[in-house]
Amino acid sequence: MADLTASNPTRLGLSPLAEAAEILAAASAEPYEPDPLGALAAREAIEGYYATRGLAADPASIVLTASTSESYAHLFRVLADPGERIAVPAPSYPLFEPLAWAEGLEPRPYRLAFDGTWHLDHDSFARAAFGAKAMVVVEPNHPTGTCLAPADRAFVAATARREGASVIADEVFADHAWPGRGPLPSWLDGDPEASVFVLGGLSKLCGLPHLKLGWIAAAGPAGPRRAALAGLEWISDLFLGVAGPVQVALPRLLGLRAGFAARVRGRVAGNLATLDALVRERPRLSRLPGDGGWTAVLRVPAERTGERWALALLERGVAVHPGEFYDLEGGEHLVVSLVADPAHVRAGCGALAAELSGGD
Repeated sequence: MADLTASNPTRLGLSPLAEAAEILAAASAEPYEPDPLGALAAREAIEGYYATRGLAADPASIVLTASTSESYAHLFRVLADPGERIAVPAPSYPLFEPLAWAEGLEPRPYRLAFDGTWHLDHDSFARAAFGAKAMVVVEPNHPTGTCLAPADRAFVAATARREGASVIADEVFADHAWPGRGPLPSWLDGDPEASVFVLGGLSKLCGLPHLKLGWIAAAGPAGPRRAALAGLEWISDLFLGVAGPVQVALPRLLGLRAGFAARVRGRVAGNLATLDALVRERPRLSRLPGDGGWTAVLRVPAERTGERWALALLERGVAVHPGEFYDLEGGEHLVVSLVADPAHVRAGCGALAAELSGGD
């Protein structure tokens, strides 16, 4: 099976597993000293990581979590009460709705529209954000790989200020810009009057999802930030979900990110080149533009649904995600992992070419 959905770096030859194991072995001998916000040395290491990107993050405004999903759950609990609304993007990974429902919240989707370029549908966002307690943005988005244009980011910030709401900015793929795209933007460098919570973690930054460490970096006006951090500290004290050794090891683990990012960069560049070669040969296909991340979106002929294209490829021994899985609209789409085995991507492109031709 050529698996073009694979994205687990520990199974794709990308993760620094041996180095991480050695670092963790040394950290495991340290005594357990729980702190609801996370070990100060770990939070200071995250501050240092952001500093390398030219961004400021106060360790006192950083909270460690066991994953990005836990970061969302904690923030949903702190920022909204059951029955209240949060605005979430579509297309995007199908994670926000179940997390919101689990907390008794109402997720309201807003559109990221494509008309040759990706942009925020301002009317859709305004409707979803009306009365909302939080607005989720994902930059770069998964699966589109896109970041909001400056005008769209300004609109989100202005809407959040008007509604008295917070922006939850998922930036887990922020270190993985596509070739030629340069550094990607961060909400830590955004509107200082908007209440913002930026999410990151070891899973995508260092290719170490199994170590289960994420974080929330809070920014914006001091009053709302202090109130939210107090709630996050209380909730985190109930769970203490991040393992002690990984917190101790974090300063050294973050040192593995450059090598991991370089391996991912090479893998992404090669797989994008393979997809683009297919598109040049098969003009009925197109690849939608993006800025970063680990997935690409292919637009396929509308003679059948994305799901039927995916099923046809599955019969040829190729696994892809149909666009419907991510609520992609405006045509039929397939979503392909850019960190998948390059041989699998080549095989998948061959199978798609054959399916387009109706050949065997």
